[in-house]
Amino acid sequence: MIGCIVFDFDGTLVVSNHIKLQAFYEVTHSHDPSGFTVTRILKQYPNKDRHGIFHAIVHELFAKEQIPKHQNLETLASQWAETYTVSCEQAIATCEEVPGTSETLRWISQQNIPIFVNSRTPTSTLRHLIRAHVFKPYVTEAYGAPASKSDNLRHTQERTQKPSNEILMVGDSEDDRKAASEVGCNFVGVNLGKDVRFDSRPKYMINNLTKLKTVIDRHYNDTTMTLQ
Repeated sequence: MIGCIVFDFDGTLVVSNHIKLQAFYEVTHSHDPSGFTVTRILKQYPNKDRHGIFHAIVHELFAKEQIPKHQNLETLASQWAETYTVSCEQAIATCEEVPGTSETLRWISQQNIPIFVNSRTPTSTLRHLIRAHVFKPYVTEAYGAPASKSDNLRHTQERTQKPSNEILMVGDSEDDRKAASEVGCNFVGVNLGKDVRFDSRPKYMINNLTKLKTVIDRHYNDTTMTLQ
């Protein structure tokens, strides 16, 4: 059975991956107008949070002499991370849902299944963003950075007192699947378009959240079914 469901946020509940990606280039444009360094760092460190990404960017730009020697790198990285957070928060607060989000979360809530959100977005920012969306009443709790996604799943397990094999993680990236695998949770992948963010296709993949109901129904009807 499914004891609780944990959703990634960006690209899973809201269509925001493009917003967050573009913001990295906008924030650093004055020092990296070509965007070459940002692109390389994002590819090299796909699982770092925003603070880690900006830390890596400023150090590489400094090594390339694209940042003045008198500049305090940690201060600049923090300033960029803060600017990035404000920019993303404003845009994501009003961005569209992934198709079927509110409908599906309402249905899950009606089944008395607790709903959690697990993201690399800082926890305080994540909770603020959730409050801005209409599906907020269905979310029991949200966990974000600086904890890892696997640690957030463990926090969810402690909160719900559910065994890991009764927890279903729903996400749109390899980072989500790895976290579920580390903790022993079930997993369903989300893919909204051509940009598949998994190393290999998950056994269960949906392109809108409405289809999650079918997966859940099948899981309840067949207790031997494995979602991993």
